[in-house]
Formats: sequence, C-alpha cells, structure tokens
Amino acid sequence: MKRIMNIFPPTNQRLYPFDFYSRMRGLNPIAYDERNNIWGVFRYDDVQTILGDYTTFSSAPQTPDLPISSSNDRDAAPFQRPSLLQSDPPYHRTLRGVIASAFTPMMIAKLQPHIENIAHEMLNEVIAKGSMDLIDDLAYPLPVTIIAELLGVPIDDRNLFRGWADMIVSSTGSDITDEQGTSNNIVQMIKEMDSYFTDIVEERTQKPRDDLITNLIKAQVEGRHLSNDEILTFCRLLLLAGHVTTVNLIGNTILSLLQNQTEFRLLQTDHNLIPSTIEETLRYRSPVQAVIRIVSKDTNLGGQTIQSGHRIIAWLGSANHDESLFVDPERFDITRWNSTNSDQHRAHVGFGHGIHFCLGAPLARLEGQVVLRVILQRLQDLNLDAGNGNENLIPLQSVFFHGVAHLPLSFLPGPKKLNRS
Repeated sequence: MKRIMNIFPPTNQRLYPFDFYSRMRGLNPIAYDERNNIWGVFRYDDVQTILGDYTTFSSAPQTPDLPISSSNDRDAAPFQRPSLLQSDPPYHRTLRGVIASAFTPMMIAKLQPHIENIAHEMLNEVIAKGSMDLIDDLAYPLPVTIIAELLGVPIDDRNLFRGWADMIVSSTGSDITDEQGTSNNIVQMIKEMDSYFTDIVEERTQKPRDDLITNLIKAQVEGRHLSNDEILTFCRLLLLAGHVTTVNLIGNTILSLLQNQTEFRLLQTDHNLIPSTIEETLRYRSPVQAVIRIVSKDTNLGGQTIQSGHRIIAWLGSANHDESLFVDPERFDITRWNSTNSDQHRAHVGFGHGIHFCLGAPLARLEGQVVLRVILQRLQDLNLDAGNGNENLIPLQSVFFHGVAHLPLSFLPGPKKLNRS
C-alpha cells in the first residue's frame, strides 16, 4: 500500500536534512509522495539496488526529462536529446567511452601542479585582506577554470558559465511541481549554451586543437561521428557537471571543518588526513543529495510494489548517513576512511554507483584535496567571518544540490607557498 507523504526535507532544514533522513529511514524508508507523484528511497541498500540495476531503474526518460506544457516542438527538442546522464546501455556505454580516457586517474594526476598553482594564485588575490568569500574567490573559479581549459573554451567567460550553473541549481528548487517555470528556465539555458558552443564547435572543426571539444568532433560511436546535437549536449554536460559538484565539495569541506573544530585541529596536525577528509565530506555533506530514476517494469523494492513508469528519487544524502552501514553516521569523522577504520570498506555513494558513477570523480577529488592542502598551508586562524555565523549561512535553493551560496571567511596570512607535504 502506498504511503502518502512529503518525501522532501523541509526548506528550513535544507542545510541540515540529517534528522529528516533519519526519520524517513526508520519509519518510511520507501515512501510515495502523492502530491509530486514520485517515490522516495532513503536506505543505503535500496539506493544501491536502484543505482546498480539500470534495466529496472532507468536513467533514460520515457518522456522529456522536464515536462513542457508548450506545444512548441522546438522548445521540447533539447529535452529529448540522449546524454551521458540520461541514457542506458548500450548507448550510454558508447557515449561514456568517448571521453572516459580524458578522466582516468593517471590523466587527472598530471593536472595536480597546475591546479595547485591556480589555487595559490587565487589566494594571492585575497590573502592580504584577511578575508574572502570561499565560494566566490576560490571554490567556484578554480574548478571552472580547469574544466574550461580542458574543453578549450575561454576562461574569461566564466561569469557566463556561472549564470548557467546558477540556473541549473535554481531550477531544482523546493517545488518540483512548478514544471512550466522550471522548463522555461532550462530551455533558455540550453538555447544560450547551444548558441555559445555552436560557434566554438564550428571553429574547432576548421582549426582543431588539443582539447575535449576537438576530441568530441573527432570521436566515433559505433563507426559514426557524433551528431551536432550529441556534441552540443556533451559540451553542456562537461561544462556544468565538470565544476558544479566540485564547488560544493570544496565549500562543504571547509564548512564541515569549521563546524567540527576537533576534527579541524586534527587535520591541521596531520595533512595525511586530507584524502580521508574529502571522502568524509562526500559522505557527510554529499554535494549531490539525490538522483531520479524511472521504473521501466513493475518491481518490488523493500516490500513496496512500484509500477512501471513511476519516478523514484534515490536519496544519496540519506544513504550516506545510514546507521546500518556507517558507525555514528551523524558525526563528521575525518579518520573514517583510513585503513584502520572499519567504515573504509563501505563505499559511500557521494559520486553515485554503478554505470553512472561520476566520470569526473578523480578530478573532483584531486581539486578538493589540492584546495584543502593549499588552504591549510596558506591560511591560519581560519573562521567564519564575524557577523556571518552558522545561522546566517544561505543554503543553495535546490532539492538535489547541497551546499551554501556563500561562505565568508576570516583568517591570518600564513607562508606564501610551502612545499607539498
């Protein structure tokens, strides 16, 4: 029998949804939201099942991925384009293979010195002031610079990119029933991005470079080149997905450390805990809190019968706090992922699971680790800026993305640049 309730955390708990998740895992681990006509799944094992079974829980929308009431087919067309995020095998497998080689751990590791230099340069711009907005001054510009360079688009356009990113985040706000408003925003963004990338694709076709857009033009899938629509969709995905998650990962890491001073002091004395700190942030404050799947055939999940065609939200953020998997899950524990800790054998789902495991995970991890290391080296007595305590933090206005819009910090300058520890 369907349980009718709201499966979304209250808006006033957006930055701290953990109690809501805990109650849902305990009382309503698989619940039906009649108002929004969607199921919510909260326990780790059920979320893993959804992410791992693409034949039952499809990523390929059976209708346009955001409903559009307009009768204008040209407006609806962009939503019907297959993409890496919205496709199933075998098409998904071939698409992923087009760019997978650019995001291997070995290829990404080569970027480390460059990422570190950019982080130092950005801190050089603010360090004399003794204050900064972490999001505006570092967490946003660094990853967008890297992905822009990889794509081969002008970094001077990063304010334009941020506008598109903000549109994506705001379109996944608290009221997913506002389909027309959401659709209009996304249609506008897609039109703007397509126009922007069309010019660049045309230029790269005539004058190839050593960048991802040129590689997309040259790439072949099952013996054919990518269509223009496929290339444009890839460009949009790479630009937005290539930095939005990392912005929130960096912001959430520093926020979590500032709110857990014992862990922060431990990290300051042992920089070897940097990788574990990033993993714990991915678990504790997952930058992406949820993903949507569509049930492709009648199925039973956790004792609930779910009919074909129904939508499901798999709450990654809740799965990562599941007490059946993680010891003391509400504690931010930067030693959790060390080899001596029992939880290190239990994978979090901060980057998803299965065939849609985040392709950019190695890059996001590296950027997060490098930024954290540089901050520890360069900034001393780091605190939330006076007058901007926890109660004044503004969460992202999004159901699916988790983070803060701004993170004002104060600090004392440390050494200009230290050797990597």
